[in-house]
Amino acid sequence: MEAPGEKAAQGPVLTEAVTGEVLFRLPPDQPACLFRAAAVCQAWRAFLTSPDNVRTYRGFHTAPPVLGFLQNTGRSDEPFPRFVTTAAPSPPLHHHPEFDCEFWLALDCRHGRVLFHTNFPLGLIVWSPVTGDYQVLPEEPIQLDPPDPPYSDFAGAVLCAVDGCDHLDCPPQGPFRVVFAATSYENVDVVSTWAILYSSETGAWTEPSTVHPGAVMNSPGVTSIMGPSLLAGDALYFTLDLLNNRTVLRYDLGGGALTVMDPPPLVRRDTFLVTGEGGGLGVAAVEGYSLRLWSWEAAAGWALRRVIDLEMSIPFTIGAPITQLKVIGFAEMSGTIFVSANGIISSVQLRSGRVSKFSRTPNSYTIFPFEIFYTLGTSLTCFSALLIMFSICDRPFLVLVVENKLVLFILAARGNLIRLVIC
Repeated sequence: MEAPGEKAAQGPVLTEAVTGEVLFRLPPDQPACLFRAAAVCQAWRAFLTSPDNVRTYRGFHTAPPVLGFLQNTGRSDEPFPRFVTTAAPSPPLHHHPEFDCEFWLALDCRHGRVLFHTNFPLGLIVWSPVTGDYQVLPEEPIQLDPPDPPYSDFAGAVLCAVDGCDHLDCPPQGPFRVVFAATSYENVDVVSTWAILYSSETGAWTEPSTVHPGAVMNSPGVTSIMGPSLLAGDALYFTLDLLNNRTVLRYDLGGGALTVMDPPPLVRRDTFLVTGEGGGLGVAAVEGYSLRLWSWEAAAGWALRRVIDLEMSIPFTIGAPITQLKVIGFAEMSGTIFVSANGIISSVQLRSGRVSKFSRTPNSYTIFPFEIFYTLGTSLTCFSALLIMFSICDRPFLVLVVENKLVLFILAARGNLIRLVIC
């Protein structure tokens, strides 16, 4: 029992090392956990906003989480891609690019940037959802006369070009590269596929590298996106639908050579590029209620390496005529495959095989996952922490600035007023 006038002994104080052991394990795909932790006390808020600790936190989790995705709508009344955030609270991102264009399509999303293909005017634009900045690329790869695209199938990729970057926190203003690939009809019977690379450091495009993969599925005058790219090692990969199968194109980022690879083992149009074993090229597709994964091996070609049963993991009605399981997206950094079924998107973690509900979608169009760490800033932490508190507070409250401090007043039971200094 305490003697009169004697203060109660304080409990043990967590050292910074122990605090890190706790806070570094907060899940990066649930930013609300970070905000709740930052609202506990000033010491934790300072710890979570320290640049050194932020870098350690990102390195601890090895890959940025998926905080949202872009999806082309395919609707004439909504000619722009939807940006859907899946984290709570919603990241402080710019959801709509602010440039003058009548129609655009998302081609790629990687390393914190998005690549758009635009019509009216025709061109390519690189956009940062973090800063809202965008850059219109030079016109060299796209001939503007005639005004319609002089190609049928096309695809693009954007990637960070900072030397030695681990892509856990790519600088929004840093250098980047863009690869654009397309097919063109040289005449009625001859189709050529070409790829060209743009560097923001030189501000110019390279000369095109051209191959002749064979007759494509689309007829002249019909345009469509070839599909999302895959970055594996020092090469980018694209899919291309030919008359009889879906093949894979490889673009060497070092030498600029474009080559046609052997097609995947399935004669179908819904195989999706994913990271294979050892970080190389792979493809994924749903057969029945199973997700099948193939890897490309230089000596043996395509090999089936894994089968993940989805029957008991993804919500759908077995045998229902409207049920359609389809791979619609892949997040390279986190190794996550996204499968749609009856308007529900489920995520499949390749490392663990864990399947969980991710989001909803009105269609089964391809999604472009946006992978980035949620960075806490001092002012952002204060206001976001307030939003979290408001969501769990069922009492009347008032927010005031008192002596340059943000103070939350809550009306508690029996008319008592609780005063809480947030920051």
